[in-house]
Amino acid sequence: MTHHRKIAVLVTCLFSGSAGAAVLPATPPTINVDAGPLGKLSVGGLLSVNGRAQSNRFDQSGPAGKYFSADVTDGLVSVAKTSGLLQFYVEAGAYNFYGIGQPASSTGSTISSTFGPLPLAYLQITPSNDFNIQIGKLPAITGITPLTDLISSSYNIQFGLDGWQQQTISRGIQANYSAGPFSASVAWTDGYYSKRFNWVVGQLSYNLNSANSITIQGGGNAGQTDYAGPLDNSDFYLLGYNYSGSKLNMFAYLQYQKLINGPQFGNPTGDGDQYGASIDANYAFTPQYSLSTRLDYMAYSDTPSVYYNGQSTTLAGNDLGYGPGSRAVGLTLTPIYQTKHWFLEGELSYVHVYHFTPGDAFGQNGNQPNQFVGLLDTLSG
Repeated sequence: MTHHRKIAVLVTCLFSGSAGAAVLPATPPTINVDAGPLGKLSVGGLLSVNGRAQSNRFDQSGPAGKYFSADVTDGLVSVAKTSGLLQFYVEAGAYNFYGIGQPASSTGSTISSTFGPLPLAYLQITPSNDFNIQIGKLPAITGITPLTDLISSSYNIQFGLDGWQQQTISRGIQANYSAGPFSASVAWTDGYYSKRFNWVVGQLSYNLNSANSITIQGGGNAGQTDYAGPLDNSDFYLLGYNYSGSKLNMFAYLQYQKLINGPQFGNPTGDGDQYGASIDANYAFTPQYSLSTRLDYMAYSDTPSVYYNGQSTTLAGNDLGYGPGSRAVGLTLTPIYQTKHWFLEGELSYVHVYHFTPGDAFGQNGNQPNQFVGLLDTLSG
């Protein structure tokens, strides 16, 4: 759930390789530092600011309730050791993120309500080039939100409609293995950063050739918890396809999530379902100019109201949509200009929701079905 594409750029650059570097903004440079007994360390940094305009503002404080806002969205420093048996990655600083169709928050509020000033920190045990084990605060496997983007780089400033259902950072342990065109990962984590270590997640990827690959993700809660709601009790599945060419990069996926409400939410049978689909592409006209576009869709199953604690209430399984049975479509356009390790992005997004519950959509009364957002973002590293 994040606009942490900048964090992900550093992670993929250091540990995974950057997908589609010919099309996307160049990865920021890192410098090598001789740290004595620790060996050589890679140090990097990022600074990003943006301005934001929106229609049908929300009835909230901060950027969500303003037609126009601006903020420092990233001020990050990373330190990594990428050779030897014991490796590590640490990233600290300020960050923010945006998702289409969702209220924005200030950078300070985002840090305090999500992952703190140290969003990523993990140890990597690397006995061979094709196998490693990671322990700590990790980019989560399930989902392709920008920060968890170890599959394909994000092409837009905001993440898509389905990003709120995807995990971003989890605490736990993860094993990664690759053999020729295959790669696999499996992890035991706290899921949606819940402090309850009961999620088992996995990923399988296969490179059909140098340009095409497919990815399958799946995971779920091995138990149940009432710590943070139905998302922590859910099962998650994603099927993705990635194309990387000299000018065109594309990532498409189908997503399904079973939202298990359970008896601790007042209804043992009233589970919900979330369905999503997205096509995200970037085309490079020149080495300096490219255009990204994304079309995505999300839907929630009808979840009835139940009688709980003396009153009628709607189960929380659909709390990230626009009410039970809601639907939404989104279109995002992002022109990008880059020169060396500095780039400028503009973005225009449009979201239309239907079958929504009055009060859960856009505008100060939550009854408007449409929202436009314009963004201007600049980053240097």
